[in-house]
Amino acid sequence: MVSPGHLGDIATMREYIARLHERLDVGNQRYFQALREGSFAREDFVETQVQFLFAVVFFSRPMAVLAARLPRPELRISVLENVADEHGNGDLSMSHENTFLTLLARLGVEASTIERRVLWPEVRAFNTCLAGVCNLDDTYTGVAVLGIIEDLFAGISARLGAGIVERGWLEPEQMIHYGLHAELDVAHADDFFNLLDAPYASDARLAYQIEQGLELGAYIFLRMYDGLFEARKRRLERSFDGPHSFADGWYLAR
Repeated sequence: MVSPGHLGDIATMREYIARLHERLDVGNQRYFQALREGSFAREDFVETQVQFLFAVVFFSRPMAVLAARLPRPELRISVLENVADEHGNGDLSMSHENTFLTLLARLGVEASTIERRVLWPEVRAFNTCLAGVCNLDDTYTGVAVLGIIEDLFAGISARLGAGIVERGWLEPEQMIHYGLHAELDVAHADDFFNLLDAPYASDARLAYQIEQGLELGAYIFLRMYDGLFEARKRRLERSFDGPHSFADGWYLAR
């Protein structure tokens, strides 16, 4: 029997994902390698994390759009549960936006600093690509994009949380957001992947759509981190507060 995977000898989507992880070698991408080795200056790391906040804030919105495009409630429910979790399951103080704001505050970032920062194109490109995929692309491709981002973020969260503590920038008990996501996003990724296992195994065309999403999600996510590292010395401010666009949803409540 011929595998639906375009690499020929891959029988299941989980095998494809395992090989994708091997190819990506995330731990040796320069953003994470620099943090691990101690060559990432604290002020530069924090500046890139301020930018990452704008991706955190936006992430649930394309996810919600994709959920609305799924035709059956049994397909939508796990995606909607992820959307709810992004919003703290009704407790907005525990929303991912607010836990990340708490992390930044513990790293010494003031709200006024965040408000005045210009949104970097590296993050805007990531957000815009997510919006395009979830609004207009094949739904299986969109689910795969979100799934692999959640999957990668579980490991990335563990690396970043450990790196922040190892550098002495926070005490272990001060760590918030990354410690939770190191475990939580494994389950989140499975929620997405469970929707894809059967179609991947049953139809070559659907398998191709899914592989396209896995590759794209990994590319845009890691490319964003690499771009943030490349631009880590950048310091750009604006003279006013408010959202970076009328679509992105970013602002701090007064």
